Amino acid sequence: MSNKVITISSLFFLLGCLPLLAAEEEKKPLRDFQLSVLPFIGTEGAEVAHNRYNFSINIFGGITGGVEKFEAGGFGNITRGNVNGMQMAGFINLVSGEVDGFQGAGFANISGSNFKGFRGAGFINLAGGSFRGFQGAGFLNSSGGDSQGFYGAGFANLSGGSQQGFAGAGFANVSGGSQEGFFGAGFVNIAGSFQQGFTGAGFANVSGGSRQGLSAAGFANVTGGNASGLQAAGFGNLSKGNFEGIQAAGFMNISENVRGIQASGFLNVTQKLDGFQVGVINFADTLRSGAPIGFLSIVRKGGLRQLEVAASDVMHLSIAFRIGVPQFYNIFSIGVRPFSSGESFNAFGYGVGANIALSQASAFQFELHSSQLQNQWRWEKDELDLLNEFRKIIQFNPGLPFDFFAGMVVYNQYYKHLPEEDITGRDIAPDRVFRRRQSGDYASRWWLGARTGIRFGL
Repeated sequence: MSNKVITISSLFFLLGCLPLLAAEEEKKPLRDFQLSVLPFIGTEGAEVAHNRYNFSINIFGGITGGVEKFEAGGFGNITRGNVNGMQMAGFINLVSGEVDGFQGAGFANISGSNFKGFRGAGFINLAGGSFRGFQGAGFLNSSGGDSQGFYGAGFANLSGGSQQGFAGAGFANVSGGSQEGFFGAGFVNIAGSFQQGFTGAGFANVSGGSRQGLSAAGFANVTGGNASGLQAAGFGNLSKGNFEGIQAAGFMNISENVRGIQASGFLNVTQKLDGFQVGVINFADTLRSGAPIGFLSIVRKGGLRQLEVAASDVMHLSIAFRIGVPQFYNIFSIGVRPFSSGESFNAFGYGVGANIALSQASAFQFELHSSQLQNQWRWEKDELDLLNEFRKIIQFNPGLPFDFFAGMVVYNQYYKHLPEEDITGRDIAPDRVFRRRQSGDYASRWWLGARTGIRFGL
């Protein structure tokens, strides 16, 4: 029976008295004290809503025209004006105007205008205007204007304007304007304009404008404008504008122009690169400085694309495609060599290289290349026969549409050792090798050779 009485009283208090908050703000007389049991039932009667009070006590709930120093309510306090000082309630504080001071409520603090100071609520804090200070809520902090200071919520911090300071939320920090300071959320940080400082989220950081500082997200950092600083994401960093600094992602980085470093587990994309890309696949429309480094790097303007036809003492004929930039390029190759018995074997290879210009028409190159040797263009199960090469090459152009090259090669053959056969690995090494080694089922041998050929620019 008592629970029903409390519930009915609570509904009467909220539904019956909330409309009174719509009263206009005016300079009301200041009184020292009032005591109420319920709204309008107390020492001041109906006049209580037209006066401000230094001290106000509401046994269950009450309404005043304003509070200047202290107010306490067993269930709730309703203020048709401003609150300056301290206001405490077992369940809720409702203020039509501004609050400057301290508010504490078991369930909610709601103000129709600006809030400045400290407030804590078990469930929710709402401000119709701006917020400045500290607010903590078990579920939600929300302000219609700008927010500045420290705010923590179990679910979310929402601001119609900018957010500045420190914000921590179990799910999200969302602002219609900017976010400046430290923002940590279990799921997402969203700013309508720019983000500056540190933003960390379990899923994503999203900025409608620019971003400066450190951004860390379990999935992605998304920027509508320019970005600078450090971005780290489990999946990807996406910037519609330019980026300056370091982008690190588990899968991909995409930015308009990059000045700095893009590093990802798979893909890096930019229009103009002034720095480095490190990933499996790198793409840049234009290279200003630096180099992309990866398995495959494509630079449309200022990049290297060459078709190579070569011969060596091991691989009698090979064709290779060299792509990337002169500072670091990738080599994809295929080659053939006949056996003395009339059979032939082939090789598919991959390598990387670096070019050092000696003059406008000549260059010195270092290349590392590895090929898997195969019989009759077939991959045989459990067969490993690698031909590894370290190449030192001189390239020169005698004024023709192609380049000549020649150089020395240090060969290493690493193969599965089959002691029951006469030949272990394919018989491509000369009689004289300068090193042999065997470890378990595998063996290796080293020797010197040479290669030469021509290259066509594409």
